Amino acid sequence: MISIQPYFLTFRGGLHLGTRGVNLEEAGVNLPSDTLFSAMLDIWRRNGGSPQAFAAPFCAPSPDPPFLLTSAFPYAGKVRFYPKPVDLSRLFTPDSLRERGKALKRIGYLSEGLLRRALQGERLDAWLYPADEYVEPQTGVALQGGRFWLTMDEFDQLPASMKALAAGQRHGLRRHAVYGSSRTPRVTVDRSNASSTIFHAGRITFAEECGLWFGVAELRTGALVEGTSTNYADALRYILALLQDDGIGGERTTGYGAFTVRRSEEAVDLPAPQPGNAVLLLSRYHPRPDELPSALHAGRAAYSMTAVSGWLRSPDSVAQRRKRLYLIEEGSIVCPPNAIAGDVADVRPEYAEGPTFPHPVYRFGLALAVDAGQLGETNYA
Repeated sequence: MISIQPYFLTFRGGLHLGTRGVNLEEAGVNLPSDTLFSAMLDIWRRNGGSPQAFAAPFCAPSPDPPFLLTSAFPYAGKVRFYPKPVDLSRLFTPDSLRERGKALKRIGYLSEGLLRRALQGERLDAWLYPADEYVEPQTGVALQGGRFWLTMDEFDQLPASMKALAAGQRHGLRRHAVYGSSRTPRVTVDRSNASSTIFHAGRITFAEECGLWFGVAELRTGALVEGTSTNYADALRYILALLQDDGIGGERTTGYGAFTVRRSEEAVDLPAPQPGNAVLLLSRYHPRPDELPSALHAGRAAYSMTAVSGWLRSPDSVAQRRKRLYLIEEGSIVCPPNAIAGDVADVRPEYAEGPTFPHPVYRFGLALAVDAGQLGETNYA
């Protein structure tokens, strides 16, 4: 088993996580593992630490990380949600896919109870919420129009406002939102002629007792940050204490991104990945050259990719565009040959002429995954 320590983030004033390829008006809800690690390195650097020393074991040719990170996913009350596996045929029978295909594609996250059942090889058809939204759920229930899916056994773990629904009224949970998105008007003023231009910024807000959670899997207890007497567990607590006030994501100068953090009293134990076996990603993943093509081309693999780019901020240089990097997304099923899969890429800009960028720009691509079990079987039916 792999032990994952959950951390719960409650956002006080909204959140802006940019979405690739669109403008400030759009905002996502996932906080990817690579963004989270970059924020940690940034706050460590700005408070006197060496990012190169902190990142050294992660960046080694054969990585020996003291811990791994999941991406941050939504939670509601005490219910933790996980990314939906990308291949729905591993979860449902052909009949369910044919009859309820649109509703199934709408699901973005499934609860921990459903994830455990799927990893054990159980089909999830019997746990689906009713097709008719006015029919009282018996086994499975949906939130936010079908975006979130959980079992009725987890009903009592929902926020007070949701579990206050009496028996016979719980079909109304489908109309309860975990988060909402809006567009906030903003204005820029030209310095030369004082003319104003209005624009809008996307903003995510969470319902009461809802937010994001991420997990940390400690691999080397007591490991010290290079050149210091601080172990990584203490460094992580220090970083999160600073980061909650500094904020995470975009538009932080307008109050977005600040949060309070709470460490769970109990760890989550899930099936540990085995080299060469199919695994379900709970983080983004950047395969090392020696892991290709087997990690992605095995018959059991089912994955989606995303391109990560954008601007970098550094106290040692002006803002510049970092290199584009392609990462395997959460919810993918891959077959990495190594126990520690992936790497941390250096995406600093490179130019044919002119000065080079003064330091590495790290992008986290080490995989935190769980053994996919029956989800890794292509003949799952």
